Amino acid sequence: MKVTYYAATSLDGFIAREDGDVSWLDEMDIDMAEAGCEAFFASIDGLAMGRHSYDFVFNYGSWPYEDKPTWVCTSRELEILKGANLKIAKTVDEIIAGAESSGLKHLWLVGGGKLASSFIDKGLLTHLSITEMPIKLESGIPLFSDHRIEDLPAKETEILQKKGFRQIEIALG
Repeated sequence: MKVTYYAATSLDGFIAREDGDVSWLDEMDIDMAEAGCEAFFASIDGLAMGRHSYDFVFNYGSWPYEDKPTWVCTSRELEILKGANLKIAKTVDEIIAGAESSGLKHLWLVGGGKLASSFIDKGLLTHLSITEMPIKLESGIPLFSDHRIEDLPAKETEILQKKGFRQIEIALG
């Protein structure tokens, strides 16, 4: 199964401010179609996210991921947002087992950095699709909690300069 960590990051490697705020993304003058968001979403048939990412979406107030099955990695109870097709998993192995038993072909690892590092540690992350924005946050929640993108074993790397940002595509190996 293909597992892609698809995320936006600052030049200095942060996906959010310390408090989880991602409003800096709204300040970027980019064409979302050029970023490939819709095409990527159409390519996936399930999602995985950490508890903090789920809480962020929950606090946003509406479920943006249609009825695609979504595994939230947590050991705590959580309130299910209306319209969400949620499954609870305590480990990345449980996420993968659930996704495979559901016949999924492409799983989107939504975030965050801790969960992404856990997927890497288990050898379960197959692809990175990183939109690098031209801003430095100087601190915040890193793309990975325990890894650096430049240290990951890449089979294939493609870096595309787009209008106002870089798109980094890496097949891990």
